[in-house]
Amino acid sequence: MILLTTTNGSSIPSIGLGTFPFQGREMADTIKQAYKIGYRLFDTADDYRGEPGIGIAIKEMYDQKVCEREDLFLQSKISDNNAHADEPLIGVYFNKQHTFMHNHTVEDIVREKVDISLRSMCTTYLDSLLIHYPYPDYYVDIWRVMIQLKKEGLVRYIGVSNFHVRHLERLLTETGVFPEINECYVSPIGIKQNMVDYCISHNCLVMTYSPLMDLASKRIDISKLSELSEKYGKSPAQIILRWNLERDCMPLPKTKNPVRQVENYNIFDFSLTKDEVCYISSMNQDYQYLVESKICPGL
Repeated sequence: MILLTTTNGSSIPSIGLGTFPFQGREMADTIKQAYKIGYRLFDTADDYRGEPGIGIAIKEMYDQKVCEREDLFLQSKISDNNAHADEPLIGVYFNKQHTFMHNHTVEDIVREKVDISLRSMCTTYLDSLLIHYPYPDYYVDIWRVMIQLKKEGLVRYIGVSNFHVRHLERLLTETGVFPEINECYVSPIGIKQNMVDYCISHNCLVMTYSPLMDLASKRIDISKLSELSEKYGKSPAQIILRWNLERDCMPLPKTKNPVRQVENYNIFDFSLTKDEVCYISSMNQDYQYLVESKICPGL
């Protein structure tokens, strides 16, 4: 697996914490608890409205001398500002039909968004910045700005989210720079083998958001994991998270429950065999999570 590092050179654990929809004090307490457990990568987006809560946690951990900025890995995303059900389907930004885009350049918007994220999270740089979706007509231009932001030192890693092979190919063809990260939906019932293989072949780390969503929603038959759970003394959730690691994917489970945080983190003391990985992958139904298939433009 591709290993990410903090600015002090330490490799971070191959699991991160998803943070949507936590905000404010709830977010701050969630981050602080997760850090004590061992989490170092915290994933958010500029339209989740959670960055100020992360900033609260960071400031308090600094003041309490729990950690330094160099011990953390903060990841955010450039979005069209559409994260809640009461908002229009298509966001204000990166929308050719919206008058806002007639008066502002892509570079101006991206730089302002990054500046707000930096202030909100009390930091002078982001460890990772992703394009939230492949917005039609805009994602290549957004990517060009992000390449420059990395050169300027405002961002350490640049990547994408919810991108498919054709989007990744276009970025490479038009800019010559391949994303270092692709965060997307991957599940035992939606394994995306071609996309995972393609990313790995280009030295791009696949991160998986909400990796336990299909287990929680009972779309995965838990009985199919019972034998593996008994063999390793691990929960079905831990088996699925370990399956991610064995496929060189970095899972980003989200929970504010400290017991669940500990359980999700404790996946480094066992390994699945190749046959067991194949068995779990055989559950594949090419299932596609809604937000990526119907709401996400450009797919």
